[in-house]
Amino acid sequence: MNNPETILCDSFDLENALQLTKEHGYYFAETALSLRYEIALRDEINRLALEEGDHTEAAINKGKPNEVKQLHDRFYVEYGDERTPFANMVIEGLAKRIRLCSQFPELYEWQLSEIGYQRYHKAGFIGIHKDRASDQMLSVTFTISGSAPVEIYRTISDPLDYSEGNVEKINDFITTPGSIMMLRAPGFGTGEQVPHKILQPTVTPRDILNLRMRPTVLEQPTYPT
Repeated sequence: MNNPETILCDSFDLENALQLTKEHGYYFAETALSLRYEIALRDEINRLALEEGDHTEAAINKGKPNEVKQLHDRFYVEYGDERTPFANMVIEGLAKRIRLCSQFPELYEWQLSEIGYQRYHKAGFIGIHKDRASDQMLSVTFTISGSAPVEIYRTISDPLDYSEGNVEKINDFITTPGSIMMLRAPGFGTGEQVPHKILQPTVTPRDILNLRMRPTVLEQPTYPT
């Protein structure tokens, strides 16, 4: 199960995906994750104790031009955590596969450090946002169950203003189980990060695995009982 050749589908063109991510800032494919890992990751998230992350009233960057609202359940740990053996295998396998792509020497030092499982129920969503500025090189998201529309944007002037007059939608797609979204981060290509939005799921629950190279892992939300 830990063979890097078994993580991605045979039909998935990794080198092309990396090149397009480097050039355009993002890449999406409906078929990427192998079925055996899709099933293993789905079983893994179902064993974890996810906590609600409600940023609808207490929005991220509340009151600022880059305010982001979000509603989902989540579970974040460092790579290597014993509770996420299959996510650890995906990280290890991806690193091995990408190091074989000789035209991307900058990714030889790419090592994912954060495992983020997220679950979006019927009302779950996240508004237009960019990933953390501290993210490095390349971020990867696999959908492991459910489906939802994703929209890709560009900013017209201020890169940190997500208000209606400063963003323009440039692409959209529908995630499905086994699909992948790759996002450029600082250290890869121009390093410019792409604003994107996740709409409410069309099939719920929508479960995803986010993999990021970050200096610190996001904390679990805590709420009074």
